[in-house]
Amino acid sequence: MVVMLYVLLVSILIVFIIHLLKVVSLLRFVLLICLAIGSTYFLDFLSCEVFKSMCNSDPLVGLGYIIITLWVLVVSFVLEVARTNFLLYLKNK
Repeated sequence: MVVMLYVLLVSILIVFIIHLLKVVSLLRFVLLICLAIGSTYFLDFLSCEVFKSMCNSDPLVGLGYIIITLWVLVVSFVLEVARTNFLLYLKNK
């Protein structure tokens, strides 16, 4: 549950950063992928160094990095598409 909250907060932060930078469409998705990959390491730093929890080393940590990256990527992509469609709806209204 905590991981999903982290994923949602990081995804919202990624969409907010992309919105603030106002990049063009193709670069937007490349930046989204790069930020999703970097978010895994940010979440690891945040949970281990700042909150001092979940600092165990495990053989499955690499698999967890891949899964969290995919979750962040999917949620960020959905939020970005929803934000773009909402802005287009407001523009056409």
